[in-house]
Amino acid sequence: MTSNPSSTPKATEQSDHPADRFRPSATDEPDYTKTTDQYPAARAIAETLSTTFGPNGLDKMLVDRSGTVVVSNTGSTVLNGLEIDAPIGRVIRNAVEAQTSRIGDGSTTMSLLVGELLIAASELIDSGLHPMSVIDGYLTAGQLAADHLSVSSMPISRGETTRLTDVATTAITGRWDADAAGQLGRIALEALEHVGFDAARLTLHAYPGGGVTDTEHVDGILVDADISSTDIEAEARAVGHGIPRALSDPSVALVDGAISPPEVGAPATISVSDTDGLERVHDYERQQSDSLVEPVLAAEADIVVCQQAINDEIRTALTRHGVLAVERTRRDEFDAIARATGGEAVTKPSDLRPGVLGKAGKVCRRSFGSTSVLTITGLPDETHASVVLRGGTEHVAEETRRIIDDCIQNLRQAVYGGGVVPGGGATWLSAALHVTDHAPSVDDRSQLAVTKFADAMEVVPRTLARNAGSDPVEMLSAMRARHEAGDSEVGVGLSGAVQDMTASGVIEPAAVVSGCLTTAIETVVTLLRIDDVLDADGEAKTGELSHSHGHDHGDSHGSTGGHDHGAGDHGGHPWALSH
Repeated sequence: MTSNPSSTPKATEQSDHPADRFRPSATDEPDYTKTTDQYPAARAIAETLSTTFGPNGLDKMLVDRSGTVVVSNTGSTVLNGLEIDAPIGRVIRNAVEAQTSRIGDGSTTMSLLVGELLIAASELIDSGLHPMSVIDGYLTAGQLAADHLSVSSMPISRGETTRLTDVATTAITGRWDADAAGQLGRIALEALEHVGFDAARLTLHAYPGGGVTDTEHVDGILVDADISSTDIEAEARAVGHGIPRALSDPSVALVDGAISPPEVGAPATISVSDTDGLERVHDYERQQSDSLVEPVLAAEADIVVCQQAINDEIRTALTRHGVLAVERTRRDEFDAIARATGGEAVTKPSDLRPGVLGKAGKVCRRSFGSTSVLTITGLPDETHASVVLRGGTEHVAEETRRIIDDCIQNLRQAVYGGGVVPGGGATWLSAALHVTDHAPSVDDRSQLAVTKFADAMEVVPRTLARNAGSDPVEMLSAMRARHEAGDSEVGVGLSGAVQDMTASGVIEPAAVVSGCLTTAIETVVTLLRIDDVLDADGEAKTGELSHSHGHDHGDSHGSTGGHDHGAGDHGGHPWALSH
């Protein structure tokens, strides 16, 4: 009844396809055998992501069964695109998702650390050390590293523009040349400063058809007109005179519903026998449309923002009277416009009056590539910022959006998450040396695990050196010598040379490092507590196992602490069974 998807010599052999590394092996051997590779899925994930790490990291191309291609070097994006069947591999992927949602960056670093810690734990267990002793050592070392991090971090405030620009540039260095990276970093910081570092009032929009350097910051709300079925440009041309491309000091009406004539409650058939009857039908329809257009005109609205659809005839009539009609506005954009303009949303046009209208400084119709947008600026009640990201293709534009999103998260973490630390692996090596120095104070067998933990943290500068084309052994040796001499801020530079990271402007949020440590330790401790992997055939069996652990309420908890929704959701695999 036992199966071991991650501890067989065959798992380390060369497979026919790279994806086979993430699939469980078909063996029934015990989970803990005398092998140095008890966690092949963890090793495979670390090896896969290691080449993407750092400013010199390369990208991975993911191709799904439909032929869709995704190119990225972000750990969470790569792992989400892989079919990982091995239970341990899925646990690590869940940990990567947790790191991304909590911190926003550091998913690749965390994966590398998990792989190193599990490999080191396998060696210790094979040497006779009990898994609980390994866990105790890892927890002790993690606390030592966290204490060192809190002491060595440098506080940073929202007003320190130069250092915050360094944080932003560090987050995106390596994707483009230095000038482009600096420009994007400054734009991201400028937009975040405009909204007081409130990311809820900052939106990112990615449009193809331009270069990365065409990215710009708009101090206001940007509405993607192409999302709706309304072609504002075509509508303006159809009425003959059109609407000005820019409206100054417009009044904004907000309708939280549809603008269309009332529907007939039951199916009806209208029969006409002459032209007079047909004209009366047309008159009735015009009256219905006029009853919806007249309140808008009476309220003297320049723009109508509708959360749902606007009837074609009504939209044309509004355009003919010089009123810009925007329909099917996204709910978040609609609510943001209402708050920022000070307008009150009504459910039907007849409720409109001058007192409920919002105001804006300017509304412009613009185009980015083939995409039509509206920019609403000069907002009186609430500031907003929009960053328009460009790329030659849709994929490049979206990847740029993702990178800038990480950059913005790093800026917020730097201000609110405990300051900044030197990048380039300097902080990781400094913490590793600190843990090594304090390892002799641990007076039991877990001291071995403390030392191994310190060695595992060196995976960060070692991988950075390898990806930069330097010799990792020589690089680490030179860095250790400088650190032991008191120069604890030296790390691996962009060119692969040892240099002072703070002086070079390479700094990162302390929260990213501490988040990686916390998530990696939680994940590794969870996996080390597992001594067997059992096959679960269905819900009945899952229920029996859950009950045997005292869960008489029927719910079971996954190894990452999340709530399971039934074995069927995970194919009956054991990581969804219980603690």
